[in-house]
Amino acid sequence: MIRIVEHLRIQRILLLAIGLWPYNQSKLVKFQFLLFAIVSNTFIIFQLTSFITSECTVAFIVKHLSIVFFCLACITHHIVFRINMYNVEYLVERLQYVCNELKDENEIAIIKKYANSAEHIAIYVTSCMVFCLLTITLMPLFPRILSTFLLVNISRPLYNMQFITEYFVDKEKNFYLILLHTRTSFYIGVIALVGGGLLGCAFLKHICGLFSIASYRIQQSMRVKLHEKTDLRNEMEIQKKIIYAVDIHRTAIELSEFFISSFEGSYFCELVLLVTTVCFNFYEIFQTALIRDKVEEFLLHSGFAFGLLLYSFLANSCGEEITEHYNDMFSCAYNVRWYTAPIHIQKLILFLLQRSCKPYGLKLGGIFIASLKGFASLLTASVSYFTVIYSTQK
Repeated sequence: MIRIVEHLRIQRILLLAIGLWPYNQSKLVKFQFLLFAIVSNTFIIFQLTSFITSECTVAFIVKHLSIVFFCLACITHHIVFRINMYNVEYLVERLQYVCNELKDENEIAIIKKYANSAEHIAIYVTSCMVFCLLTITLMPLFPRILSTFLLVNISRPLYNMQFITEYFVDKEKNFYLILLHTRTSFYIGVIALVGGGLLGCAFLKHICGLFSIASYRIQQSMRVKLHEKTDLRNEMEIQKKIIYAVDIHRTAIELSEFFISSFEGSYFCELVLLVTTVCFNFYEIFQTALIRDKVEEFLLHSGFAFGLLLYSFLANSCGEEITEHYNDMFSCAYNVRWYTAPIHIQKLILFLLQRSCKPYGLKLGGIFIASLKGFASLLTASVSYFTVIYSTQK
């Protein structure tokens, strides 16, 4: 028996930290989410107020929005997962119910394989997240550390913040309070983005496992030995195995469509934010590397661009896997020795093959299909918009 929650330990820790884990929603946890939502949203507001006190050149707008849009994508993830919390709980329980119905050891091994794959991805991505957060956290403190302990004269201002904000207070006197607010807001958003993304990745990996089990059942269905004479019991066993395969295949489709329908609107909006944010951060990386020569800004914008591209790659690769695993059952139905089965079972297999003529994929907004080709198109769009901005500025 496999327990889904045991393979969601990292996602559980991340979502518990910001009050988004769907279980044990006490009043304290609800207050925690409300407090974090206020902190995150005020951070966006204080970033936007900088437009009031600064000269709004094109370079300033691009630099500022490259950070604002990234934070907005993170906060959107935070709020959307709260709205769909009951849908997340339903998905976990439904997957657990399906796994409880598995009795074959090979089928249990298949679902464990995909669960372990999702867990390994979670470990790698979380490690990258912790490293990036530590780097961004310590960057503003490097001048103060050097000036305090090494007695080195630092030409840069000690209150350099990386994030452009306007609190209408003295930044030098309130340095640590501002640092606490900006970093806390940033942590909340990044944890929401990573935790929610990893949970979605785990759901899709488990659904791929269900599709793989459907293919396995089709292969096993034709391994029943048929004698030269008609054996009604064997025919019924074959038909039963095919029905079981179709049933779990249909369950996998239902779960994937329920997942997409729950987050379709938010994911489509994030696609737009992703392309825009990556485009702006590409421009800032290019400008910082060639003109400004500021290591902190280069690392910051590189981290934003890398994080969003990694998020998009994982999401689209999971979509690609869903499509491939969906088609695997029909390939198995075509490759098995269907011609040795009775006529009425051959007709049943023919019905399955006809179903494969209809393509399937995870669609967002009815126009974007999650796939590696879709990831390439997003990356191409970001690079194209970057070249347009750069050419106009030049």
